[in-house]
Amino acid sequence: MTEKQSDISEDAPSSQVKCEVKTWHLLQKEDGAEEKKSVEGFGDVEPSTDDFALVVTRKMDKNHKLQSTTLDVNSPYILEAFRDVVKSHPTIPSDFSTPVSIPIPSEMLFHHWDDLQSYSSDLQDDTANSHLALLLKFMDFDMGVARKKYLAQVRSGLVEFARLGILFRPGDTVVTYIKSHPWLLKVDKTAYETHDKRGKYCEIQCSYSDHDGEKYGVSKHTFRLYQKEDFGSDHPSKILDLKVYPRAYAPDDKELERSLRERGQLFFSITGVLVRQYDGPAQYLKTPPLSFFHPDEDDWKQLFMPYTETGRVIIDRKTFEQDHPSGIISKRPLESLDTALCPPYVLGFSCSRKDWCRFFISNLSEVSWKPNAFDELILPRSQLNLVRALVTSHTFPTDARDEDQQKGKGLVCLLHGPPGSGKTLTAECAAETTQKALIRASISELNKHNSAWFFEHELARVLRLATTWKAIVLLDEADVFLEARGDDSHDAANRNALVAVFLRHLEYFSGIVFLTTNRIHVFDAAMKSRVHLALGYHEPSQDSRRQIWKQSLERQSQALLGSAGEEVDVDGAAELLSVERLNGREISNAIHTASTLARFAEEKLTLRHIQEVLGVRRDFEATLEKVRKGTLEHASESNSAVKKNSIID
Repeated sequence: MTEKQSDISEDAPSSQVKCEVKTWHLLQKEDGAEEKKSVEGFGDVEPSTDDFALVVTRKMDKNHKLQSTTLDVNSPYILEAFRDVVKSHPTIPSDFSTPVSIPIPSEMLFHHWDDLQSYSSDLQDDTANSHLALLLKFMDFDMGVARKKYLAQVRSGLVEFARLGILFRPGDTVVTYIKSHPWLLKVDKTAYETHDKRGKYCEIQCSYSDHDGEKYGVSKHTFRLYQKEDFGSDHPSKILDLKVYPRAYAPDDKELERSLRERGQLFFSITGVLVRQYDGPAQYLKTPPLSFFHPDEDDWKQLFMPYTETGRVIIDRKTFEQDHPSGIISKRPLESLDTALCPPYVLGFSCSRKDWCRFFISNLSEVSWKPNAFDELILPRSQLNLVRALVTSHTFPTDARDEDQQKGKGLVCLLHGPPGSGKTLTAECAAETTQKALIRASISELNKHNSAWFFEHELARVLRLATTWKAIVLLDEADVFLEARGDDSHDAANRNALVAVFLRHLEYFSGIVFLTTNRIHVFDAAMKSRVHLALGYHEPSQDSRRQIWKQSLERQSQALLGSAGEEVDVDGAAELLSVERLNGREISNAIHTASTLARFAEEKLTLRHIQEVLGVRRDFEATLEKVRKGTLEHASESNSAVKKNSIID
């Protein structure tokens, strides 16, 4: 007999509790009133229910059909067993220090059935043992058939919708998969709810190890299993077919926990702002358009949509939480967290999509920067040295949100010239040399709603993020901001508003921004005063084309071959190909197309493949020129006909 049991036995009121079950029926009358009757029949006198270890109340409707059953536990021995075995359960708001009411059937009793049996068999006190035996007898009488059916189903790998609350025991580990990446979580509790359109569902509330960029702790995640969708109404479903299921029913994989702990350690090491290479499936955060409003929008669950990402990404959980606060993390010491429960993804920003995304840890890798990237840029040496010096010596502010600290501290470079002349490559080389992320956007993309307000919102977002990450910004199609403002066009007012917005934000941007344009006419005076460096680009000369061809061919993973399979001298090939009047982008496209053609033919890249691609391009240019001339001649004839038949003739 334990010390606690000795104390209970000496407690006078407790010793008066009968080791019996008292059963009441609540019968509903025709007038709606309830009549309470004792099943055993104690006459008209109702003894105190506190005298019984267990009191069962069965509520009936007027047709004597059972509606609900409640078990009141008064026995101090059973309550002590609950404190020792159960400790706490989300379905019962009690610490079991006082009598408690339990709805029957009870998930708590299902979950701890075997534990209570073991506890009872270990008891040495006869009184305590008899009280526990009484509880177990009641459980077998009221829930034994349902338990046997449940155990038979789960042994076959099946479960019914109504038994999900039993399957998912609080504290147990469950497993789910996100894009084939396993994720372990702990069950907190389950609840049955009803959706207006999708019907009944079981909500499994779980917790997992997490960090929000500033603190470590535990976050919450909720799964929903719908009766109609996941179970086909009342039919049982395979446990392993559910989107989440207990780890105990998963195939035995001894390496799973070990690999997930290693992944979790990596998850906790990915903090701060990091630029990484990514290749594989990812998920982007789908957000409603800025014009959309709903009063409950803040309560909506974040929706991530699948896509495939290849390229540079920026990992930054802290800034994500600032833009999309969740507030779901409960702070805990890092050493107390189970790394096996970390999610398979980190949150970051896609430089290509310009969206917040989930990036799976296994698809992340270190970036292979090119510190000598400027050597690939075909520019006059003086211009090249000037650009390199400005971008490498630029300093960023410590606080990206302090506008006073940022005013006038930015570096604005204007790159103007024809397409394919090296403008974009200049910005890319600057990012590679400084080992910074490159955020690229076009003005038409930022102003897709043709509204100054929307444009300002998108521009401010790009510049703020770039300052936070010390990234380099490339803004294409900047023509609208460069030409002098006036009132000679129908959309002058809107354009002037866009320019004013752009100039204001540019003044308070402390990072590096490259503006590109294919044409430049009358330069706006206000814009001119904010440009620190303006570089003009031209169509590459034959010597420049030779250098571009040479660099592009040397970057190929295999040697260039001749028609007879012999290795071709790259310098000679570059000299031969440089007669084609192509710009840098067209040269790159030609080599890429030739490489694809060689792979299709299951051959190594040869000079013949490149010349074949260039021949097709020449045919296209000739056809385009004929169409252009034909269009001009047709237009000239039409104008002559109109003039001939006019009243002036």
